[in-house]
Amino acid sequence: STTTQLATAAGIHVISIAGAHNSDFSKRCGAAQVFDHKDALVVDKVIEAVGKAGHEFVGIFDAIASPETYVHDLAILAKLGGGHLACTHPPPADVPANVTAGMIFAVNDVATPVWKDYVTPALEAGKLQCLPPPTVVGKGLEYIQEALKKSKAGVSATKLVVE
Repeated sequence: STTTQLATAAGIHVISIAGAHNSDFSKRCGAAQVFDHKDALVVDKVIEAVGKAGHEFVGIFDAIASPETYVHDLAILAKLGGGHLACTHPPPADVPANVTAGMIFAVNDVATPVWKDYVTPALEAGKLQCLPPPTVVGKGLEYIQEALKKSKAGVSATKLVVE
């Protein structure tokens, strides 16, 4: 959600792949179009949307970054002639020569000034939304295990918080 908001704020036309139940949430974050990751034609629909958008294709940011999502990522990149693949986990080991893949870290020489100089003031000014909303699991260290269980079971469009 933050990545979509930041990209949109930077003037990037964002096309998102998400669960159907998160379509409205993705649009609220700034995605121009949202496609269901379970749709068998998702790759073709994204390729068509990129072509119709009329903007330069920059690449893919994969927030899930799993073997299942990499299948879609690499298929899209192959049909679009390559590009960048930014992942929240280690990228696939074997990417084509025309794909630059890497793992994104939140704290580095590029990200730190963005957070310090843009994100904080933008949140304060209401230009960025604090999303997704938190789900408070409990108060105290005794709730850490419960939060980890919930995370492992799978959460979507929320942040698990132990106060």
